[in-house]
Amino acid sequence: MENKNNIEKIRQFLSIKKNNSLLINQVDEEIGSFYELAIKEISKEIGVKINFNTNIINPDETSDLFQEEKIYLYHLTNSKQIEGIAKENYRKIIISDYKNFKKFQKNLQTVNGYDYEKDIVYFFKNIYKINEQELINYCISHPYFTMSEATKYKINKSSYLADSSINGTNNSILDIRKSIYSLKRSHIDIKKLFIMLKNEVKYKKLNFLVF
Repeated sequence: MENKNNIEKIRQFLSIKKNNSLLINQVDEEIGSFYELAIKEISKEIGVKINFNTNIINPDETSDLFQEEKIYLYHLTNSKQIEGIAKENYRKIIISDYKNFKKFQKNLQTVNGYDYEKDIVYFFKNIYKINEQELINYCISHPYFTMSEATKYKINKSSYLADSSINGTNNSILDIRKSIYSLKRSHIDIKKLFIMLKNEVKYKKLNFLVF
């Protein structure tokens, strides 16, 4: 299992109906956003529901009319909280930092985000079935944009060009995307999130239409 590719580790964890824990060292939020995308895409592929939850809850307290099995996802850096949740009898993914990765790697299934470059390459070639090297290289440099760039590529494969505006000194789109990501993980102000989404569309629209 130690030599298994991280994307396949995630797939195996999502596929096997066993009450255990997977801890991901996200390295930073940008790389962490890629692993969240990988979880979303693989869970859709195999038909598993992910509850993207930022609060510590007891799953027994949540009602599900159809008794649909869920996997809970947490963002945690508190070691005691991680230890407590890991003991609970349900399936969960914990996105954390390198310190906790080192602490729990002998007791929990783990993914090391420092391997993200290899994981992005594998993800594109085996999940998205895309081999466009320019796209892959761009997403290695900007993991936040993996989904948006992949979508742009799928719409217009023959004329795909990476979003060079992100590499400039004015990284407005990147800043907006990071703000959106942070808002989604917190107790969000819906109005503020809506404004941020509108701003992203405004900045992306002209660039996207070129392609």
